[in-house]
Amino acid sequence: MGCVFPGAADADTFWGNIRSKKDTTREVPPGRWIFDPREALAPEVAPDKVYTTRGCFVDSFTLDPSGLHVDPSLLSQLDPLYHLALEAGRQTWNDARVGELDRERVGVVLAAIALPTDASSALTRETLGRDFENRLSQLAGDDRELRAVFSELEASAQTNPLNARVVGLPAALLAQALGLGGGSYTLDAACASSLYAVKLACDELRAGRSDAMLAGGVSRPECLYTQMGFTQLRSLSLTGRCAPFDASADGLIVGEGAGLLMLKRLDDALRQGDRIYGLIRGIGLSNDIGGSLLSPDSEGQLRAMRAAYSAAGWSPSDVDVIECHGTGTPRGDAVEIDSLLELWRDANCRAAQCSIGSVKSMIGHLLTGAGAAGMIKTLLAMKHETLPPSIHFDSPPAGSPLGDGPFRVQAEPESWPRRDEQTPRRAAVSAFGFGGINAHVLLEEWNPASGRVPGNGSRRSVAAHPRDGREDAPVAEPQCVAIVGMAVRFGDIASLREFQELVLNGECAFRDRPGERWHGGDALGEAGRSGAFIESLSVPVGAFRIPPNE
Repeated sequence: MGCVFPGAADADTFWGNIRSKKDTTREVPPGRWIFDPREALAPEVAPDKVYTTRGCFVDSFTLDPSGLHVDPSLLSQLDPLYHLALEAGRQTWNDARVGELDRERVGVVLAAIALPTDASSALTRETLGRDFENRLSQLAGDDRELRAVFSELEASAQTNPLNARVVGLPAALLAQALGLGGGSYTLDAACASSLYAVKLACDELRAGRSDAMLAGGVSRPECLYTQMGFTQLRSLSLTGRCAPFDASADGLIVGEGAGLLMLKRLDDALRQGDRIYGLIRGIGLSNDIGGSLLSPDSEGQLRAMRAAYSAAGWSPSDVDVIECHGTGTPRGDAVEIDSLLELWRDANCRAAQCSIGSVKSMIGHLLTGAGAAGMIKTLLAMKHETLPPSIHFDSPPAGSPLGDGPFRVQAEPESWPRRDEQTPRRAAVSAFGFGGINAHVLLEEWNPASGRVPGNGSRRSVAAHPRDGREDAPVAEPQCVAIVGMAVRFGDIASLREFQELVLNGECAFRDRPGERWHGGDALGEAGRSGAFIESLSVPVGAFRIPPNE
């Protein structure tokens, strides 16, 4: 594992902060916003204003480029998001046994949030500056002074264009930096993203396409953007503190950072002598059906959790610890507890038997990195045999579903004993994303002294076949996949029938570009003037489970 989180540039420091209950929330660091943060403060929600300037930040981190297969001069031009991903990835690589690995069979699945970053916003300002120069110079005519101002602005534009790819490029850059050839991609499944990355990495290993995978998430959007955005959504904490499940909870705090894990098949890890932090026994994914964009839905969360327990063959009460999504928003936290209570409804359990908490109380909400932070926290807790604390919890709100149920918010660190010598420590981690994207992962301690080798947590059969010269690489039995539905919308072509007639008659869907669709496009000449454009479309109200305004 490897990480760079607020207040912690490595896993050991991160664990020390967790155990000591360190709150990394603070004022936005100087220079992070393009103007004085005090200018944006307002007592209530208003356009282009924030009601708090507190967050959890990584601002003292400097990447050492040595040992990375990337030109240091290029690295110096890239957004800090890339630096965080590279550092967490390098730590992860160095933490594992890699001497026997063929780097051509090691892949990367990384989560990154599709939001503006410092450098991508700088690119935008530079591009707008050039556009303003073109427009105003036409108005100013021969005004040399005005033209000189904009010429100076354009000359100062030095942001590397690769910073426009802060969503698509991080995984590929990490793979290049470590010399990995097993394939890489970056995904955004909102706040569930890094657990999605872990699930997809597990699929690569189980299919035999890779022998090791780096998986996790990075998040470092422009903090001015997220601070204003979450203010407008009314989900940011007014008091500037994240207090999951507590009566005082009033919203989330935004964090930033990166966390990665290296995954191997268990038999490979044992043969290569790795330190095994834990085993992944089941992962469940789902999307809400009945929820809305801003309101989570218990039904969707339950489907993800039940899928994970089904894969593991566990009862919900088998886990000792649940690292909750726990953002500190009263509505979201209450729905999450409701979901857990329903999951445990038929379980044979005692009051307050299961420890719950949220690392967001200490480092804020890392968005696409949140699930990785929760997994790393939980695996470190297993390593240190300690129930990890969650801070800012004194008592639940009136009418809270916590009540006298099987859960207790872990307010202090305490010893985490095994239930008995044959039962390993077990834990769950949840990550529920914006719009109802849900993920739940089940973790189990690896206890070699027990002499037991757990199952792989899958109902699929795996057979040994030769693969790339290796006799022991497992591959899933092949299955035929049927295509059972199709639809199209290409330009004016609005149905399969229209598309069929167009193609079989050798016709073309190109036409002139609609007016005002591409300002300045005429500079490309004929190349930009025709295409298969969609000028308008209509969606009947009620056709989808999305409110009309959204």
